[in-house]
Amino acid sequence: MPLCARCTGIYVGVLLAFCFLLLKRRMDAGRPFSKGQAMLTALMILPIGIDGLGSYFGFWESNQLMRVLSGSLVGAVVPGFLLLAVNFDPAQGNKQPIYEHTTELLLLLLLSAGLGFGLWLGLPLAGVLAVASVLGEIFLWGGFVWLLLKNLCGRKRLPFWQISLAAAFLGLYVIGGLMQ
Repeated sequence: MPLCARCTGIYVGVLLAFCFLLLKRRMDAGRPFSKGQAMLTALMILPIGIDGLGSYFGFWESNQLMRVLSGSLVGAVVPGFLLLAVNFDPAQGNKQPIYEHTTELLLLLLLSAGLGFGLWLGLPLAGVLAVASVLGEIFLWGGFVWLLLKNLCGRKRLPFWQISLAAAFLGLYVIGGLMQ
C-alpha cells in the first residue's frame, strides 16, 4: 500500500464516490442533502473522529481494520460536500440533487466499506485498490482546486475539472519528487 490504512480508505472512498457521481451525471448538482442524507453523512464522519481521538488519548489502540473502514466511510461522503460547496447557488433553484435518494448514499457507503474490508483482508485486488487510492488522492486534491477555481472565476465557462485534476496530479508529482 502506498499510504497508511486510514488514508487508503479515504482515497478509495473518494474515488468511488466521484466515479459514482460522474456516472450518474451529478457533477453539476447543487441541491442540499435531505435531512436523512445529512444525518447519514454526519454519522459516517463520527467513526474516524472517535477512533482517532480514542487512540490519540490512549483509550485504545486502533487497528488496521478500523482505520480502513472509518477512512472509507469518510472518503465516500467528502465528494458530496465538495459538490455542494462548488455548485450551491442560493439565487438559482438548485434542482438537481447530489443524491436522489438516501438509499443511493447508503449503497455507496456500503460499497466503500466493503472495498475497505476487502483491502484489509488482503484480497487479490489490493494492487488495484492501491492504484485506486492514489487516483482518489488526485481526485480529492483536484476537488479542492476545483472549488478554489470556481470561486475565483465565478460563472466563466472554463474546463475546471480538467485544470483541477492536472494541477492535483502535477502537485503530487512535484511533492513526490521532492520527498526522494
